[in-house]
Amino acid sequence: MADLPPFEPINMVEQQLVAAANGGVEQQKAFERFILDEILYVATPDARAEETVTISEGASVRLLNVPLDDDRQAAAVFTSPQRVAEAFGAVGYMGIEGRVLLEMIRETPAVLNPGQVYGVVWEPDAISAMLGVPVQRVVQKETRILLGSPAKPPTALIARLKAAFAGTPQVEAAWLALAAWPEEGAQSWYLDVRTSSADHEPIRRALPGAVEGVDMDGHPLDMIINPLGGAEGTGIVIVEPAALEPKKKSLLGRLFG
Repeated sequence: MADLPPFEPINMVEQQLVAAANGGVEQQKAFERFILDEILYVATPDARAEETVTISEGASVRLLNVPLDDDRQAAAVFTSPQRVAEAFGAVGYMGIEGRVLLEMIRETPAVLNPGQVYGVVWEPDAISAMLGVPVQRVVQKETRILLGSPAKPPTALIARLKAAFAGTPQVEAAWLALAAWPEEGAQSWYLDVRTSSADHEPIRRALPGAVEGVDMDGHPLDMIINPLGGAEGTGIVIVEPAALEPKKKSLLGRLFG
């Protein structure tokens, strides 16, 4: 295998990338938050080298990909035009705000600086977590989900959710729990939202801004939108329900509650 070329940071994004690679989890999270507001670059045959283009809303743009070890294709993302040229030669490229770019490609894997010493491979779930977008889960078979109140409540996340949903009248009740997925050996935040509205889009739109930049202790966020009614949810109350059936007590709750 050929040696990778030496990597000398040429801008602030690359300096932060090197610091994150050599640091701990907190520095890596800080880098992920940092790049959302910075310009990242992608190679595209739809632009000539050194040409500035304006993309119309809703336009389709072809991006150059790179293969992963498992033969999947991943969007190639770069920290500077120089890294684009080092990977693909004389090719057109576009500079796009990180948040906008990641939203464009979040349903596919992405590689930051392919072929360089310092880079990152992001799976779709990781990109969604960076953007604060709920992770979509496909349950292949009957799955147990264990819900409970976290021992250490995520106070910043709770405050953000309450503020966001206070301006979203479609949210008529909501609870935040810590979910354990035994078959996956993973945990996530489980946001149970209740509404009588048929239009769920305002609820979905409210979420990314609510969780942007919030430390979620490494857990993705799953949001489940259910019809208003039924028993109360589990966990921390985000939006107090007007009137729902009280949650049934467990055996211990009936004995000692």
